[in-house]
Amino acid sequence: MPASFFLVVSVICVHLDFMRMRWLAAWWVSCVFAAGADPGAQLVTPKLPKKAELTKNKPAGLTPIEAKNPSIHQNPGVEDAIPAVVKALGEPAMMNFPAGIEMAVSASTDKVQAHVNQGMNHLHGGWEFEASCHFAAAMREDPECLLAHWGMLICLLTPTPETASASIAVTSRMLDLVDQGKGSELERGYCYGLIKYMESGPVGAANAFRKVSEKFPNDLQASIFTALFSRGGYDEFGSCTPDQEIAEKILRDLIVKFPNSPLPLNALLTIQSDGPVSSSSVEHAERLCQMSPDYAPYFHLLGHYEWRAGHHGKAATAFGRATSYYESWMRKNKVPVADCPEWVKAECYRIVVLSSKGEFETALAAAKQIAATPIEAGRASSPGARLLMWDAKTLPSRILMRRNLRGNEVEAQASLPKGQEMKSYSKDTLAYFWMDGLRLALEVERLTSKKDFSSARNVVEAMGVLGEAFSKTQARANRSGERALWTRGFRAYEVLASDVRGSLALDGPKDRSATAYNWYASAVDRERFATMMFPPVILTPMGARVGEYYLTVGKPKEAIESYNLALEKFPNDMILLQGLKVAYESVKLTDDVRTTEERIESLRNY
Repeated sequence: MPASFFLVVSVICVHLDFMRMRWLAAWWVSCVFAAGADPGAQLVTPKLPKKAELTKNKPAGLTPIEAKNPSIHQNPGVEDAIPAVVKALGEPAMMNFPAGIEMAVSASTDKVQAHVNQGMNHLHGGWEFEASCHFAAAMREDPECLLAHWGMLICLLTPTPETASASIAVTSRMLDLVDQGKGSELERGYCYGLIKYMESGPVGAANAFRKVSEKFPNDLQASIFTALFSRGGYDEFGSCTPDQEIAEKILRDLIVKFPNSPLPLNALLTIQSDGPVSSSSVEHAERLCQMSPDYAPYFHLLGHYEWRAGHHGKAATAFGRATSYYESWMRKNKVPVADCPEWVKAECYRIVVLSSKGEFETALAAAKQIAATPIEAGRASSPGARLLMWDAKTLPSRILMRRNLRGNEVEAQASLPKGQEMKSYSKDTLAYFWMDGLRLALEVERLTSKKDFSSARNVVEAMGVLGEAFSKTQARANRSGERALWTRGFRAYEVLASDVRGSLALDGPKDRSATAYNWYASAVDRERFATMMFPPVILTPMGARVGEYYLTVGKPKEAIESYNLALEKFPNDMILLQGLKVAYESVKLTDDVRTTEERIESLRNY
């Protein structure tokens, strides 16, 4: 799933303690591709220890998953290695991937090979669940297909409580198959790269896949994996790090070498998704959708780039296409929302785009609709349910916070799930910390609007206590496969805490108003684009707060500068444009006022 998995691997640590995988990786790496070998060295199929030797070297004690599933390390069967939610579905349908992966797979039948190739194409699109369905079909048809096991393990690398036992079982089976000499040299090279990642992270995986790509220069995937694992992201000024430059060059060279393949183009757009956006980025995303005109993940990617470029109307259309395709797929395959977090993600993003465009009523109505999506009984720890709780069920309150009219804070508080409702899910998700944080922030706003500054400061202190407790749940988030959502929520909470402190200082006693700028500047510094093409959590650009501060203290020229600076980061955001118009009016720049009004009107009518 390079579109999501390979973004995750660059920013978070995989669940090594939870899966007890270090001991497996240690002996594996010691047997294959000697460290520091010459780049052109021959790949050698390792002679791996037998199962008895693994058991002898395994750390003492059992994890809870192992205790409940004692057969995991006793020759687990194919069914043990397939998540229950995948087993409950029928055989997945084939999709058309023009110029996609058509790899010669070591498989017993053409059908197995077709399912493996389908799975790998979906992995590159970031659609892990659909990929796992195809790998499961291949494993059932051919229990000795190494690449099917490799693909399933990638799908389950960040397990939830629902998939943890299958993740352990498929790892054991994959290693057994390598031990038996199954698969081609290239396929065992893929396995080596994956285990190297689990043992030493993205750097180790990048080096491993680089060796594989040098041995097999015409293999597109190995080169893509090298780039994706090598990516270094961007610095605080939006400039490429040296590793990012190298990764992007690898992918650009692949685009030239394989001009008709969507895979290197998708990979390049994926690793650039949280960096600066140019017109060429949007053009590349449009081209990707033209290559695969019915593929939902590509339209989500297009929507992300259109929004980042300030093309809100086009972004809403692209996300609408993505959600429509996901809905059709769910109906056809009888898949619940619990197993399609991609739909939740795309629909939430579409709604956020509408709010950025200034269509508050439309956005709020849609937000209330998705927030009402029920959590399937017994599935609260599923990816879809967790995203519903972190994003969808908080979306109406966040849209109301962005609108920021008098009385909105009370309505926003009422829109959040009740504490008792969330208590029943406390073992399945950490989203209740984020919801409680929103509740407290809204209470600060309510008390501040009533001029009850003393009580508001008490609530701010409570936010600090909650923040400390929130931060201490990081290890649990790592173990339970909720790290990405936790990170987004916690970072948003830090921005929110600075924001409400700034508002309290600005609206409170005059002797404290000067500190408001520092709080707002802190919020701007903490504000980051979400990785993995998630929608933003904080919907109001913090640059708007700085502009509001300057207008309040009678410095309209500084406000104009702040609004324009924020618009560089959030092009065409309606709140920023409206604030800029007010700032221009304050200094009687009539031409600029008229130009901004025309810009606002054109965006509303698009």
